[in-house]
Amino acid sequence: MRFLHVADLHIGRRLSGFSLEAEQKHALAQIIGWAREKADAVLIAGDLYDKSQPSGAAVDMVSWFLTELAALQKPVFVISGNHDSPQQIAYCRGLLAGAQVHVAGSYEGEVPNYTLTDAYGPLHIHLLPHVRPFPTAQFFPDRPIHSYEDAVRAALSTVEVNTDDRNVLMLHQFIAGGTRSDSEMVPLGGLDAVRPDLFDEFDYVALGHLHGPQRMGGGRLCYSGSPYKYSLSEERQRKAALLVDIREKGNVQIETLPYTMIRDVRSVRGTLSELLRASRSDDYVYAELTDEVTPLDPGGALLTLYPNLVGYRMLNALGGEGIFEEMAMDEQKSPLDHFTDFYKAQNGAEPGAEHLAIMRRIIREAEETHEAS
Repeated sequence: MRFLHVADLHIGRRLSGFSLEAEQKHALAQIIGWAREKADAVLIAGDLYDKSQPSGAAVDMVSWFLTELAALQKPVFVISGNHDSPQQIAYCRGLLAGAQVHVAGSYEGEVPNYTLTDAYGPLHIHLLPHVRPFPTAQFFPDRPIHSYEDAVRAALSTVEVNTDDRNVLMLHQFIAGGTRSDSEMVPLGGLDAVRPDLFDEFDYVALGHLHGPQRMGGGRLCYSGSPYKYSLSEERQRKAALLVDIREKGNVQIETLPYTMIRDVRSVRGTLSELLRASRSDDYVYAELTDEVTPLDPGGALLTLYPNLVGYRMLNALGGEGIFEEMAMDEQKSPLDHFTDFYKAQNGAEPGAEHLAIMRRIIREAEETHEAS
């Protein structure tokens, strides 16, 4: 039995002020192609959407995606993630089940189980959507549930695993030892870690939540990662879906299927003059400028070469290693704000009242000249 394992689609997500609709649809089209050509079933391990109240465009894209998968007449299994609205994921689940799209929106006291059969016998798919301590505790009034691990342990206590058969668990949680990215939600105190030994009875655990592809538990616990780079911290990640071939008991083969991207997310570093000598690029770019003297309007200059410039920051003695100034925020700043930022970068201090008065006069004269023309 060959499963295509994907997760963390985050449909509707934006990168700073940029829509990623084209990039996400390109990734979904690749998933549909792999499902058609290589897989017997599809596992979508949570965070189908980026927000619990997605935009109309995001809902339309997910609708198109699931309709295309259903048309393949192969089983599709979906669980909700921490970004999803469980109610929205589970909407019309009875109707979807008729099209072999099986969804688990929220934990309701039991873990749904579906059995597929191939030449090696029965194979059980267990769907455990993202669980949190408080909502899970209502199903276990006599059991103390204070942590995410407590919640997962309690939910799994209701699962009867026949260890003579093959068993797959779908899960959207943070497994202790995993590597996070900046674009992932981290609960207060980071108390969401779940120990990997809770899943020893399962032959394969299809994980969602972490955006970087990674394998744990001897290769049985796998994060497929997100299909696209959703922050600069994911710059060096190699995004790929997983094709999981489960043969006889104990024989699990995993193949990575790399995504192609129409635009990369990356950083560039150098002086402004050095960066402006590069070739024009439509990638989503973060620029790190090493000029000792902050250039005038570096964002505007960089935009001529990088039209999808996400942001820039100065790496010099005055500015240190400041945070990225995102271009979406730049557009909301007044000319006087830009002057203040430039003055601070040049001199390491706020401009005085006399400097601000002169700049206000210059800005007013420039605006009046522009209106007259």
